[in-house]
Amino acid sequence: MSKQSKTWQLIFLGLLAIYEIIGNCQTTACWPRFKSKSRDGPLFWNIFGKTNKGGDHSNDIDENSQEIDENSAKYEKLKWTTVIESDWIKNHNFSLELHYVVTEDGYNLTLHRLPRPGSSPVLLLHGLLTSSLAWVIMGPAKSLAFQLFNSQHDVWLANLRGSAYGRNHSRFTTNDAEFWSFSFHEWGRYDLPAIVDHIRSETSFHQVWLIAHSQAFNAILVLCSLLPQYNERLQFVQALAPIASLRNQVKFTNDDVRKVFRFVKKKTNDNDFELLPQSFMRDKCLRSSQRSECEKWFMLLAGNGQYDRAMNTLLYGQLLQGGSVKEATHLRQLWKSGDFIWFDYDPQVNLVNYRSVAPPFYNLSLVQVPMILYFGNTDAIATPEGVHSIYAHMLDNVKGVYRIDAEKFNHYDFYISSEIKKLVNDRLLDHKEKLQKNQLKYVVE
Repeated sequence: MSKQSKTWQLIFLGLLAIYEIIGNCQTTACWPRFKSKSRDGPLFWNIFGKTNKGGDHSNDIDENSQEIDENSAKYEKLKWTTVIESDWIKNHNFSLELHYVVTEDGYNLTLHRLPRPGSSPVLLLHGLLTSSLAWVIMGPAKSLAFQLFNSQHDVWLANLRGSAYGRNHSRFTTNDAEFWSFSFHEWGRYDLPAIVDHIRSETSFHQVWLIAHSQAFNAILVLCSLLPQYNERLQFVQALAPIASLRNQVKFTNDDVRKVFRFVKKKTNDNDFELLPQSFMRDKCLRSSQRSECEKWFMLLAGNGQYDRAMNTLLYGQLLQGGSVKEATHLRQLWKSGDFIWFDYDPQVNLVNYRSVAPPFYNLSLVQVPMILYFGNTDAIATPEGVHSIYAHMLDNVKGVYRIDAEKFNHYDFYISSEIKKLVNDRLLDHKEKLQKNQLKYVVE
């Protein structure tokens, strides 16, 4: 046998062995691992942060974005499940636990925990189109989850329904329309009670400190208004870019909203109820021919911020994914009505569900948990005006309203700003400590 034939035979046997291992693997523990050589870069930088230099698809990738070929073996094998459990976290001296929670209506959610038993628990809640990845994506030197752990906190990362780690149900699959029939209402009514109760049970702490981004704040309002007993189970809330008030408060126009909802309506008509599948974001936003359109819409809806194009693959390839069409529709209803209302189906369905042709209002007077609000100057959806409107409606609960000290800071900079430690994280910890000591000054910026 020739030397070349032997080489190909060895390659074939190696591939066959890999196939057998993965094919017989029933848990993520035996999946491929990827290690990072960089201790300070973003989470996936060792794999996604390198410019593609060759291959049949090299002309499709925008070299200015530092993407790799999404058709490569590394790209296809890399999943959030393998990365969050990988040696990457252990190499930085962080341990990780996976916890599983089943909601009252059958969703199976995974919690990620950086455990510090005996320390006070803090729960990080992601917003629309993200997951627990958002709180670790910039790595140990910058991301909030690691900083909280290093500050002696027991850190819990939620994955709400529809996110990368909230895609299982006892009866439905993600191919079923019923699976995607949720908005922030179900996050607050079902997901948060199950998660908070699990943390209280595991830690024996009576109260949980919450840090919530974007739409997760709406879920907290739902939780505390529909299940008021949870006001006593939450220590306090720090809300980053909250969006409960939208009418006349956003920076995009009515025409922009109509364009977005033409896209949403088409998905509904096509029986496609996941708002932005990961494959869609990769196909439409990682190739140079589509990239400018994605950037345009990202800036329009999120705002002009500290956005670095080198983050494109992390942003579109991993961070932004999931969400339901119903979530977007419910937010539009808040925008149109100017009120914080339940989901508006149609008069006939409303009569069945609510015994009224119009959807009811959430009773925000029942929300008693203390909270601090934070906003970015150039956020297009959680605008300064919108956040101050929330404050005006919840004077008794809000202990402060703070502007991020940067000329540009948009909706997703709370996750991916290169200066997030100084601008956000350090401030969150300082305010938390002062609030506990009754030393936090009442400030509205």
